[in-house]
Amino acid sequence: MRKAVSLLTVITLLSGCASMFNGASQQVAIRSNQPDVDLYVNEAFIGRGNGITTFKKKDEYVITARKEGCTPVSIPASKSFDATTLLGVFIDFGIISILAIDGAGTGAWRKFDQTSFVIDPQCDKTPVASRTSTTTATKEESKN
Repeated sequence: MRKAVSLLTVITLLSGCASMFNGASQQVAIRSNQPDVDLYVNEAFIGRGNGITTFKKKDEYVITARKEGCTPVSIPASKSFDATTLLGVFIDFGIISILAIDGAGTGAWRKFDQTSFVIDPQCDKTPVASRTSTTTATKEESKN
């Protein structure tokens, strides 16, 4: 009986509320409106056109979309406070569960604001052939 109580106490103290209820990571879907765009998270390739990956809550992430002939676009994955963390006050007044486990250990005290991202590189909307023919037409008009 004493071992069971000790084990239950240790398990409770080693788990923060945010990490118990919401986990220490989140699955994130990233896609582009263009199928031939390469998608990167922290410069690691995750897919072409779309991809699914897992973000650890304690880490920071930057999502980048790249395409040949276009300017790459990068956006940070923003986070906010996860109110579930406050339940740790009922376990140990938040001393271990909030500060040590959810805060420093797992980062579960924060959650990603979005779990779905749509990102496109900055491409010139005017095709090169169209721009050339417009320039040629303008030169011909100025001759007349």
